[in-house]
Amino acid sequence: MDVDRSVATTIHRTSVATNPRKSESPIKPIISRKANTTRVTEEITEQLKRQGIRCSTDVCELYLANNNFVDIPNLNEYKALHVLWLNSNKIYRVDFLKTNYQITELYLQQNMIVSIGGALKHLSCLQILMLHANQLTCSHTTVKELKNMLSLHTLNLFGNPIAQEECYRLFVIHNIGSLKLLDRQAVTYNEISAARRLFAPQLVRIKDSIKFGRREFNKDCSLPKRQIGSTLRYIRVGEIPHSRASLSPRRNTTPMSYSLFDWETSGREFLYSQTRSPPRKLTVSIK
Repeated sequence: MDVDRSVATTIHRTSVATNPRKSESPIKPIISRKANTTRVTEEITEQLKRQGIRCSTDVCELYLANNNFVDIPNLNEYKALHVLWLNSNKIYRVDFLKTNYQITELYLQQNMIVSIGGALKHLSCLQILMLHANQLTCSHTTVKELKNMLSLHTLNLFGNPIAQEECYRLFVIHNIGSLKLLDRQAVTYNEISAARRLFAPQLVRIKDSIKFGRREFNKDCSLPKRQIGSTLRYIRVGEIPHSRASLSPRRNTTPMSYSLFDWETSGREFLYSQTRSPPRKLTVSIK
């Protein structure tokens, strides 16, 4: 019996030692997150002391780069924050800018961010956003978060999995119309046109069909072509302009008339000299 008990005790100790789940303490991640928050707070306090800033509402810039921070606490007390550096850390989520509406420059490159969904769309003043060298995997979620930012003119997304997708650059340019610099390259007019032809072909056909003073249709358009004609002649005052459309029943176009008549000189001459012929006006009718 003593031998059996000793064998059972040995087996139990071996199973406990070889099972890593039982040996780990569940309090460890909580302590590390709390310690990380304390480090961030201490770093911010030290920066404010060096700059002589006492009130949190006077903080316009914060430099928290190259510190291996995993998580950033809420920065709600810094209402006037404009520029924030958080690059070269280990941040995996962006949920600490819920009330920082005045941010214009945000540097989040070289982190471990997987998604920005629901985190940045309220930053309407954002002009520069650096997100390169992260782990962004969904281009639709990323673009949806940024497409309503009318002030955003500089964006970096290279070094992410989404940058390997087909037509990635044209897709971003088409959805974020305010961009001037994407991935360190200027956005050109040819790229904008190519993005429209690729993602909005019907809109391009409609725009191309409308010209100054007339309407034309491409070969791939199903609408028929309309013949274009114009008449130019002099007529007397009160005379109804002649419409060529009424003579040809095949044409259903509505003519547009533009008249030119100098009432100041011609009208005065017509009133004081009844012997002269009535004044004339120039009418251009375009169909």
